Amino acid sequence: AFIFKDDIAPGLRYEMELIKIFTSSESEFQKVEVIETYFGKTLITDGKTQSAELDEFAYHESLVHPSLFRCASTGNPPKSV
Repeated sequence: AFIFKDDIAPGLRYEMELIKIFTSSESEFQKVEVIETYFGKTLITDGKTQSAELDEFAYHESLVHPSLFRCASTGNPPKSV
């Protein structure tokens, strides 16, 4: 089995089974990978985890709720898309 390693901080590293590599590409600016691990589909840029299916809600909540609260406080309902 292949192991995905993510150095979080000095002395702290996640290691888990790499289940699948969906894509891996590199430009002159960054390397981007989408892989599957214990956390589900995971976006990696330059070797660092950006987000994963398992904890996606944390990113979603912090991005969406402030806008919804702003709409509610001004009396302008959010638009449907």
